[in-house]
Amino acid sequence: MSSDDMVEAVEQEVHADPAPPTADDALDADTSDAGTPRVARERSPRNRRRPARNGLGARLREIAMTPASLATLVITVVVVCVVALTLAMPLRTYFSQRSEFRQLTASNEQLRREVADYQQKVNEQNDPAYIEAQARTRLQFVKPGEIPLVMLFPADEARREAAERAEERARAPWYGNLWDTLSTPPGVQ
Repeated sequence: MSSDDMVEAVEQEVHADPAPPTADDALDADTSDAGTPRVARERSPRNRRRPARNGLGARLREIAMTPASLATLVITVVVVCVVALTLAMPLRTYFSQRSEFRQLTASNEQLRREVADYQQKVNEQNDPAYIEAQARTRLQFVKPGEIPLVMLFPADEARREAAERAEERARAPWYGNLWDTLSTPPGVQ
């Protein structure tokens, strides 16, 4: 038996079996085909089932778009686009305002910390002990009867300049240092 014969046999079997009755068949039996026998209706080309085919073509035929379903699809797409465009601007505004709110909250928190620091400074300056300590350190005030002792240290710039000169002398050759001591008068450095 060849493959063509097998295909023919399968097609005959599929076409030979009558299709099970559907709701449309029952409706047809009640209204339009009341006088025709049921067997004739089942074998009519309209009611006969086609052989089941597995493939993309059969699937596409099942899904085929009718003009009404195509119009519904287009209207649905247009409505979705309109809704998306309508919501786009408010959502953008919402998210930008949310980020601005976070920034302002952080700024307010920083300002609260600064206010707390300034309030602490005001409270310190109202304290007599703090005022006395600042007067002693900054203005070098003393109470009556105390002996002030002031230690004179070179300023930071003078110390840095002296350290730089010492490094420069250490890097210079010995004969250069000898010449500098002989050429520079005493007391000028």
